[in-house]
Amino acid sequence: MRLVGVLAAVALIGILAAVWLFYGAENEPNGGASAVGAPPPASRVGEVQRAAESVECRNNLSQIRTALQMRATTEETPPASLQELGLPASMLVCPVSGQPYQYDPQTGQVRCPTPGHASY
Repeated sequence: MRLVGVLAAVALIGILAAVWLFYGAENEPNGGASAVGAPPPASRVGEVQRAAESVECRNNLSQIRTALQMRATTEETPPASLQELGLPASMLVCPVSGQPYQYDPQTGQVRCPTPGHASY
């Protein structure tokens, strides 16, 4: 009888975890959306994936800005485009929206056009 009780408890915990992971984000305020204007994730797994992509976007922008600073120390003029930095093409677009980063060669500023990423 004890083995049946343990198996039933494990099965119940597994079902509750699955429901929480895949259906839990819908009942949160704002639908669990992490970015302004972005659709809510379909699950907690989607919520974590979107957060990871946002971290990747911040990291890409940080590396691009570092490359621009390094270029400024060796050359007098900033590059006309981000492609001149020699970075991989996948690093020059936002992983969340797929839109290319906006670069102003006059000021050397790089920003992400994805809603919710303006502060990156």
